[in-house]
Amino acid sequence: MRVCLLPIKTEPRNPAANFERLVQRLDEIAPERPDLICLPEGGITGYLYEESDFARFAESVPGPTTEQMGQLARRHRAYFCFGVLERAESGVYNSAVLLDRAGRIILRHRKVEEKPPFIIGDTVDNVDSDLGRLGILICGDLFDEETVHELDPSLDLLLVPMSRPFSESMPDINHWISRERQMYLEAVRGAGVTTLIVNALEINTDDPSFGSAMIVSADGELLAESPLGTDTPLIRDFSAGGS
Repeated sequence: MRVCLLPIKTEPRNPAANFERLVQRLDEIAPERPDLICLPEGGITGYLYEESDFARFAESVPGPTTEQMGQLARRHRAYFCFGVLERAESGVYNSAVLLDRAGRIILRHRKVEEKPPFIIGDTVDNVDSDLGRLGILICGDLFDEETVHELDPSLDLLLVPMSRPFSESMPDINHWISRERQMYLEAVRGAGVTTLIVNALEINTDDPSFGSAMIVSADGELLAESPLGTDTPLIRDFSAGGS
């Protein structure tokens, strides 16, 4: 299979511009014909966590965003994984959705390791596909032992959308190499499954996420990485299980 991790530039609270930017980037990578396209946490809205933002941008799943993304999945004949602010009867979840090549929702994950005013998820599910058995965690879920323990040990691939900033200046390549990156590798080794990590590259905000993407083997080996602080797509061919 061919995977594409796409850390698109995201301007929080500007979904129209973000979607337009996504369509343009997808057209650029279309000749690569990826089987699976993964977008960051927050997807098209950016990572938002204020009640006022929930009122403006949260939506049902299925809903307008999943329909838009479904059209893209059909156009590119690819699986799509992306983050969405999901409105439900119980409140708003930080969710990620996986669509198949026909644009149908085949898996939804509600972030477990999250703070109020979000409602937290309480299940970790998976789905069988022609790409193998796939699962999803979102950002901090990957670093939570109890959540990781709920992963199916037979997973072939774990998808992890993120929207994660540095605690220090950004982008800081020395900090990344000496400290931050190793945290991700160790977390994946603890999960024990080949993992695709894609981080948002936020713009026009005070605390931006730093972009880039990683593919990490089940034993915590870095297989591929896109340049830090960029929205460069990471495209790689490999079989189910990461070999």
